[in-house]
Amino acid sequence: MTMLMPRTVPTAPGNLPLLGHSLSLLGEDRLGYLVSLQPHGDVVRLRIGTRSFLVLNSPELVRSMLLEPKNFDRGRIFEKARPYVGDGLFTAEGAEHNRQRRMVQPAFHRAEIARYVEMIGDIARQHVASWRPGDTLNVEREIHVLMTEVIGGTMFRAPEAREVVRVARDQLPTLVQGLGARTVLPDFFTRIPVGVNRRFDAACDNLHNAAQRLVAAYRDKHGDLGDFVSSLMNAQDARTGATMSDAEIRDQVMTLLISGIETPATSLVWALYELGVNADLRRRMEEEVDAAGGDQERMPFIDAFVQETLRLHHPLWLLMRRAVRPTILGGVDITAGSEVIYSPAAMHRNGKIFTEPLRFNPDRWLGDAATEEMQRAFIPFSLGNRQCIGDHFAWTQMKITLAAIVADRRLTLSARYRPRTVVSSIVHLDRLPMTVHLRNG
Repeated sequence: MTMLMPRTVPTAPGNLPLLGHSLSLLGEDRLGYLVSLQPHGDVVRLRIGTRSFLVLNSPELVRSMLLEPKNFDRGRIFEKARPYVGDGLFTAEGAEHNRQRRMVQPAFHRAEIARYVEMIGDIARQHVASWRPGDTLNVEREIHVLMTEVIGGTMFRAPEAREVVRVARDQLPTLVQGLGARTVLPDFFTRIPVGVNRRFDAACDNLHNAAQRLVAAYRDKHGDLGDFVSSLMNAQDARTGATMSDAEIRDQVMTLLISGIETPATSLVWALYELGVNADLRRRMEEEVDAAGGDQERMPFIDAFVQETLRLHHPLWLLMRRAVRPTILGGVDITAGSEVIYSPAAMHRNGKIFTEPLRFNPDRWLGDAATEEMQRAFIPFSLGNRQCIGDHFAWTQMKITLAAIVADRRLTLSARYRPRTVVSSIVHLDRLPMTVHLRNG
């Protein structure tokens, strides 16, 4: 009988004494660095300081890991994020995560999302109508505000929600930017009394306290308002009959605000950038929106456009899992406690899977153009029991908002504009100034 020897895992280039690969992972082109690891093998070793991590470059290995929740938990990044964002679905582990997911799921059933379609469209059209022709918009700021209004208008019906929406609008950029550094840098960094740390701590405290006051207002003043918070207050664990505590509901509100605003806003900004640099794609979208008359079932090109935006400009450049028991991936022995890194953004730029991976091309998703290999490598909302619970809402949110913008306004870029990408916990544009024009004016 032939014994198969465990595969040797190559160490990624750029390993420095004491620092390991920290400089490459914190550099300006950290996403490009992760993409550059793909030719070195399906599994590559990285070091952050003295810690060792395994990077999965193969979409099939990533799928295997994500679909084996008994072998992997969320790992170091989420563990370090827990003190700042709470113990909601974003950070909860194991049986606790499963319990929370069962109780939160009804708020995101497709029937519930269908109720929000008209509301999202109304909020988006009202906001877009405030963009005056000839003005130059800070598009990143405008879309962030708009996504905050969408979450506030669809998920919260109590008048007290205006405060938490305002705090989220003002504090989330600081929180998200700081969270990226806190989850990658050594723990001592958080204790250095510098301005960036003080601003981050204040943003966390402000959002945490606003969410807590909102839950208290629901408990003290309101009955069932038929919204997200009411759904959580009415939820019962089918196995135990237990309900959520106010602290648990507060953490779910925090999770919703962070994931429901930042990721869709970042993706929409990239989508508007692509419309600004490609007049042909813009004309095709305008023609489809005009012909559809608001019927989202008749907008396949916008669907493909959103899909291509999430492929080329996926906001999450680095995620982790931790092995909770010994397992094997790609012939590599993974010991219990091993930290495993994967990058949706890098995986979506794999040149062996996606032709011309750096070219924005929605047509790759239309009709029968997408191969099975492409579809399996495209994992915008994760998989398995960790698949984003609000994936359908986020997709609907982006699609309807994009259609509302294109229906009434045309945003153009200066010929002198050069995009600058910023990477914190997400990949986003530093700024996107665009000039407003009426479509039919």
